[in-house]
Amino acid sequence: MQTYITGRLIVRPTRAKLTRDTEFFGKMDPYVKLKLGSVTFKTKTHDNAGKQPSWFDVFEFKRTSEELLELQVYDEDVVSDDLVGSANLPLANICVLNPVKFSDSVKLQYKGKDAGELYLEIDFYPDAQTGYQGGPGYGGY
Repeated sequence: MQTYITGRLIVRPTRAKLTRDTEFFGKMDPYVKLKLGSVTFKTKTHDNAGKQPSWFDVFEFKRTSEELLELQVYDEDVVSDDLVGSANLPLANICVLNPVKFSDSVKLQYKGKDAGELYLEIDFYPDAQTGYQGGPGYGGY
């Protein structure tokens, strides 16, 4: 039986360096979709940012037993938004018993090919006693 660390997961997509461009004329208007379990958030669109967008949005998820944070970068268009790239971020090393700050990039892929990098800042605040298997006198001294 696997124990999951529950808590607050605060995610800030800060910027991207995209190598895939979905526009033939003009610059892309990128935004990020973030999904944890059944909860989905979307950043504001960075109009005419092209392949170097940045965002200032902050999202808070309640992490229960989810193992992956799903990330997708889209180019907003009038008719239909185009997927630029996506990534899944495993949460095992982020959602631990102590508060964690994570600041790094994830590689984006589109149809198995490199689509760039998405830079994230993540804070995790575990719930009190979450995932704790012991207690007074349990395996102690």
